[in-house]
Amino acid sequence: MADITTQITGNIHSIETMGLVDGPGVRTIFFLQGCPLRCAYCHNPDSQPMNSAAARQMTPRDVLNIALRQKNYYGQEGGVTFSGGEPLAQGAFLLECLKLLKKEGISTAVDTSGFGQPKYYPQILPLVDTLILDVKAFRSGTFQSLVQGAFPVFLRFVEDVLKADFTGQVWIRHVMLPGYTDNEAAMRELVKLVRPLAFLIDRIEILPYHTMGVGKYAELGIPYRLVGVPPMDPDKAKQLERYAHRYYLQTLPKARLRQTPTPLPLPAFPQQKESQEAMERKTDFRADPTADASPYIREGIDLRKLPLLRHLSVSEFEEMAQDVAIKRVKKGDFIFKSGDSAGRLFICCAGQFKIFTHTPDGREQIMYIYSPGDFVGGLNLLKGHQYLYNGQALEDAVICTMSKAFFDRVCLPNPRILQQILEKSYDRIRWAEELMTRLYATNAGMKVAELVLRLAARYGTQTEEGMRVELNLNREELGSYAGLTRESITRKLGEFKDLGYVDFEGNHVIIIKDEQALRDHILAG
Repeated sequence: MADITTQITGNIHSIETMGLVDGPGVRTIFFLQGCPLRCAYCHNPDSQPMNSAAARQMTPRDVLNIALRQKNYYGQEGGVTFSGGEPLAQGAFLLECLKLLKKEGISTAVDTSGFGQPKYYPQILPLVDTLILDVKAFRSGTFQSLVQGAFPVFLRFVEDVLKADFTGQVWIRHVMLPGYTDNEAAMRELVKLVRPLAFLIDRIEILPYHTMGVGKYAELGIPYRLVGVPPMDPDKAKQLERYAHRYYLQTLPKARLRQTPTPLPLPAFPQQKESQEAMERKTDFRADPTADASPYIREGIDLRKLPLLRHLSVSEFEEMAQDVAIKRVKKGDFIFKSGDSAGRLFICCAGQFKIFTHTPDGREQIMYIYSPGDFVGGLNLLKGHQYLYNGQALEDAVICTMSKAFFDRVCLPNPRILQQILEKSYDRIRWAEELMTRLYATNAGMKVAELVLRLAARYGTQTEEGMRVELNLNREELGSYAGLTRESITRKLGEFKDLGYVDFEGNHVIIIKDEQALRDHILAG
């Protein structure tokens, strides 16, 4: 039987490698020849005719071979994008390309205006990871005058996306024309138009109109229909993009909440500002250097200050000599590993450590971060369970370790200590529930917004600039915590900064500038 991937051909206008804007990550972009629309602002009018002597004939196998040569550059998020022209106008060719790419585990994106061959949509859309939807205009008359297309066709495509087994994300794009859509009312119309796709939308992009393609019209002998229209001010376009995002976040949650379970409530931020000195006192367990040696002092740590041990009596501190020890670990050192017997309880005295496991595909999944005063292993000692996860220092840390013998003899009969263990266990269970919510969510914005707010509620300090969150986590570890790749969380945090939601100090400090916007993002996600 003949191989259709070497027989069917498509018309390719051009190919771009190492693309960074047409989909997530680094991408190879195939611009397909031919488009049924005639957008007044099109900067590649030579790509409009379905047939062109300059176009390159390629088979789906040719496309795959090029993608495979570039695959090492894609990382975890990059891949192949089909743009145009209008890629959906070559439905059979596009379908076979997508099938081959998905078999090779390559991420796919399609940049479309929604004008193609509908009979292929049910097969094409399930194979698309990122759908970049170009929204040309928001009303029938404007649509016809600007792009010479039928507005109902676009509306039917939106319906087709919803009917298809599409599980990817949608990027909304709109080219903003001065005097046409450069106002808040137009942005509200845009949001209302794409409202049916709310469950799928990952971002809204406003592209400022430019005149860099005008010369091509003269070369081709085609009249340019926007003579006299100046380029769009990029700053104003960005301002209106932010407005569109805020309006989207504020208006979509109501519709979504009617159809989705109530999410776990987010803790409120502390309203009063707390001095840095006060914050440090809460987590400073160092002994007074002038204090005399006593059963409370171990390796410079005053054990009485540790929340779990502060209820012990003097005699109990005196008998813990052989059962409680201070361990200093370096960044990256393991404190315990999955499968270790529950022979000791671990209390964080300084620094931070993480507990994590690995997913079936080998990725690290952070489950919790322990800070000074936190402890792990109490429930394991109570139940006799092995550790099911790994504990590893995020920075140089000081750990207090307690033997099971001392725990059983002294801590187990103490109701105050047992109450702390149960309360902390409950907190961990709630955090695990929240983690599962993040992992099962498909919207990257929702995952990142919720993670940032959860971390802020636990580690944040209110300052004049906003809620300051300082963590010893790199982007890869933050991504692991959110259930995202390093590239995804870096991109989304960058978008949040661009929208004014957050700011950064170096690589380890996030400053929340707009808490409400992040909360709205979760409801809209």
